[in-house]
Amino acid sequence: MQFSDLLHTALENLGRRKVRTMLTSTGVIVGILTIVTMVSLGVGVQNEVQAQFAALGLENVFVRPGEQQDNDFFTQFGTPRRSNPISPEVVAAWEKLPDVQGVATQVTLSGVTTLLELPGGRLTPVQLTGLNVFANPFQSPPTALAGDITPVETPGRIVIAAGALPSGVRAEEVAGRELAVVLRSPRGENQRFPVTVAGVSDLAQSEVQASALDMAAMKSWWYNTPSYLATQGYDLAVLQATDVAAATRLVRSLRAEGYKVQSLELILEQANRVFAVINVMLASVGGLALFVASLGIVNTMIMAIYERTREIGTLKAIGASRGDIRGLFMIEAGLIGLLGGALGIIGGWLTGILLNQVIGWYIARERLPINATFFVTPWWLALVALGFAALVGIVAGLYPAARAARLDPLVALRYE
Repeated sequence: MQFSDLLHTALENLGRRKVRTMLTSTGVIVGILTIVTMVSLGVGVQNEVQAQFAALGLENVFVRPGEQQDNDFFTQFGTPRRSNPISPEVVAAWEKLPDVQGVATQVTLSGVTTLLELPGGRLTPVQLTGLNVFANPFQSPPTALAGDITPVETPGRIVIAAGALPSGVRAEEVAGRELAVVLRSPRGENQRFPVTVAGVSDLAQSEVQASALDMAAMKSWWYNTPSYLATQGYDLAVLQATDVAAATRLVRSLRAEGYKVQSLELILEQANRVFAVINVMLASVGGLALFVASLGIVNTMIMAIYERTREIGTLKAIGASRGDIRGLFMIEAGLIGLLGGALGIIGGWLTGILLNQVIGWYIARERLPINATFFVTPWWLALVALGFAALVGIVAGLYPAARAARLDPLVALRYE
């Protein structure tokens, strides 16, 4: 028998028992639908993470100075002991490297009590932050309530978040005015640093953004270290490489020099490995349903052997070989898996669309700064799921097909 004859006969046999075929394929539908939906979620989230990393800049290299491992001082109160500080001279040398497009620097004041002196001498606690080297992709960009909130790089100018202003103080009252940032030491000593308010943003955090030079001057007073920036350098430098390959080269060379280096490309590689494990775990849920469905296919095909015993005997009597009988039943089992896989893929795709609509509605209702598609069904997932469903059907039909092929034609013709 030709393959076309086997396929035509298999379709006719399945068509004679439409209800049984659909019920048997239901298990495959559920399994494939679960796999497609779960893996679509993993693919969608992974794509979104990759897009956010790309937006932040995969070519960025984050460099921190190496710290000496001494235990005879407290970092908060004693001057940091850095084996290789990121001094202005080092930054200037990095800017001249052929693989570097630009360098952004940052100074932090962690663990330091900082206050903002408002008009009239009123003090309010704030968190002093430096220039943001990259924007938070999950946070809406701030808008100006008053003045200019462009990230400050000029010494003596600050940007205040609305959350740092006490109740009753309006943004217009402080924008453009000269205030002061006050540092208070553990001994109760205060030091004023006069600044001009460039603008007020609508951020709810109680923070004040200052330039790196102003932050360095404050740390110089805090640690009682003249020329702090020249001796201790910046706390963070972000090198923007020309491309991802250049960033990889910078990571290797800077680590060899003793700096603490991180790269978004390296972090993304680790994230992709985690997502690969998550996708396997999500797909295994549908795999369990497919295993149960395969038992249903085995049961259906065995019942078909009993019902069609005389038919099998007739086929053998007119010249059908064991391979023909085996192939016929395996094709029928594979078609059941193929049918269930096709319907499961369509169902998983539609489920993903529905869930995306529900998630989008929830994000809009909560006014969250997220614009993403969480369920994505790529073409390769549909093809793999369809092939896997057909394979499950064929494997499930191996035993019934072998059993049908072993039937004695004389016994089969006398079977009632």
